[in-house]
Amino acid sequence: MNESGLIANAEKFLDGIKHERINADEIPDFKTFMEIYRYLKDNLDKLQDLRDTMEIKGYKAPYRSILRYGRQSSMEMKADDMYDISRHTHYFRMKAAAKKNILDRVKSAIASHKIALGHLEEFAIISCSSCGKKFRGHEISFIAFKACECGCNEFELSINKEGVYRLNIIKYLPLSGEYMVRMSELSPLGRDAFRKIVRIIKHEKRGIVKTLSLVVKVLEDGKWVRKRVNLDATDQLNYEKEIRRKYGSNARIEFMQVHRKKPAIINDKHVQTAVSIAYVKLAEHNAREIFDTVLNNFISNKEKLSFYDNALKTAKKRANRIAEDIDDKEDLTNELLYKMLKDEKLINDKGNRDKELEKDIKIRSKLEISLFVDMPQILILWDIIKYYLLTSYDRRSRYSGPFPNLRPSLDTNQMKAFEDFDEFVVGILRDYLAENIKYIPNIKSVVSKKFEIENKVKGLHVAINTPAAGAAILNTTGKLSIEDSAHIFSVNPAEVSKEVEKFKTFGKPQTKKAKKFLEMVKR
Repeated sequence: MNESGLIANAEKFLDGIKHERINADEIPDFKTFMEIYRYLKDNLDKLQDLRDTMEIKGYKAPYRSILRYGRQSSMEMKADDMYDISRHTHYFRMKAAAKKNILDRVKSAIASHKIALGHLEEFAIISCSSCGKKFRGHEISFIAFKACECGCNEFELSINKEGVYRLNIIKYLPLSGEYMVRMSELSPLGRDAFRKIVRIIKHEKRGIVKTLSLVVKVLEDGKWVRKRVNLDATDQLNYEKEIRRKYGSNARIEFMQVHRKKPAIINDKHVQTAVSIAYVKLAEHNAREIFDTVLNNFISNKEKLSFYDNALKTAKKRANRIAEDIDDKEDLTNELLYKMLKDEKLINDKGNRDKELEKDIKIRSKLEISLFVDMPQILILWDIIKYYLLTSYDRRSRYSGPFPNLRPSLDTNQMKAFEDFDEFVVGILRDYLAENIKYIPNIKSVVSKKFEIENKVKGLHVAINTPAAGAAILNTTGKLSIEDSAHIFSVNPAEVSKEVEKFKTFGKPQTKKAKKFLEMVKR
């Protein structure tokens, strides 16, 4: 397929996704679930094929083909030649920009589809009606387009109470790759929230050594020769020993350069953008629904605030009709507003507004920040924390879940992203939106404890009830009661107590006898 045809087909396919409305807020049965799941899975496969084809054709770096090597003297060129070169360069730059933009859009669509499928896989447990085998998480893809191993095509859907999902987030994802359009639709406060979330999930790990570049002096045939050597870094790399093994004991390192990588919490820019947009738009929708109800519980005089809002709206309309210059409009708006407030005795001669009104205006402003900026940030961090607590390291390493490209573990630098939640916003989420959340002081210590426990159990062959262990960490480190911890993760309090007791026995053997005994047990 030629380039124009490939771009046209990709745009047509993405536009088709754009006009297809997916309603995943409520999934009543297996049939509805599978229709949505298969549609998204089929789209993802096609999008990945498109991406691979585009990358093979050089869409990843389209401007390389129009770079000019060497330089021709302008004195040797005619005016017509310079014009032709400029015109052709402009044409090829436009084509290169089209390639880059369509690949960018395809990658954004892929990220959004992965997020959507991750939430669906977290939501459902599929049971075979014949043999009773259960499929959850990535296993659902095994039966998406074929029957169960027993040959049965009948399945039942049940909700995974231990899953981390938000089905109502799917409709806000840029599934057609139009993330720039979605970003432009955000309110000013929404854009602030978006920037904050991206900044958090882009939090980079301390530089990990990826490769080493060395200049080595080696004795060959009685002469000292310099060689350039590149080594891939591993956890236990002893580069001096490696150099001497390759080039002999006389090899000397003259120069060494370390190349580092800094992976983010979510290590993909398209996933970062898509998931941030979705959480911000979801939070905006929820905030608008409850804002007036919450506000009425905190302000002193609703009538005064309503009059102020109507007066400001009227003043702006009148100013827009009369004044032409922007500065004049602002001055006239303030003048008209002052007159209307003065008539109602809501402002004095010095320009000081009524104390009750002034207090309510400040309360509303703070509430807007809490609901439209802080709430989406808390929602996504809470879901990420729950996902870490409810899953094992192996699962996070192998499968994407609702947060594709999420780091399976974090370092101390990345832990700083998990700042304590605003207790007021947590209360609103719980009381007005029925969110299963509790305020946890020093919440980063909860995540840190999870990774500490995972490191302790490595190689110990200890069976862990992962959801109950997550609840046990909330109890021991987060200082929540066993009942509250169990309720958050939908597990039995007795299972949580069992994991708490198990934590007390964890620890790697330190003595030679203990290590020898453990080796004997492993055999």
